[in-house]
Amino acid sequence: MTNITFELFEDAADEWRWRARHQNGEIVADGGEGYASKSGAREAITRLQAYAPDADVLEVGKAAFEVYRDKGGEYRWRLVHRNGNILADSGEGYAEKSGARQAVTRLKSNAADGDIAE
Repeated sequence: MTNITFELFEDAADEWRWRARHQNGEIVADGGEGYASKSGAREAITRLQAYAPDADVLEVGKAAFEVYRDKGGEYRWRLVHRNGNILADSGEGYAEKSGARQAVTRLKSNAADGDIAE
């Protein structure tokens, strides 16, 4: 028996959305964006079901670096404050994830001592 049910619905802007509702009625997740078709929203649920079980948990103290793949297929990094604001980003993409990770390592090693040029 599952404790979560995924609901598909159309919003006021005629976009399809999804949300996950626990058996106690609490909404535990939503898609965060609308889709032009019901099948698009359904595909988003399918991706969630595939990726969520093995996903890492990002625990943010003051801030955390996130390495991700952009829509163009390049890897990038961003420094995210615990309040969700993006403090900095890579500005350029990398063909390999290792390139973005190396850039983060270099920044972490050198940022505190970096000069400010005016």
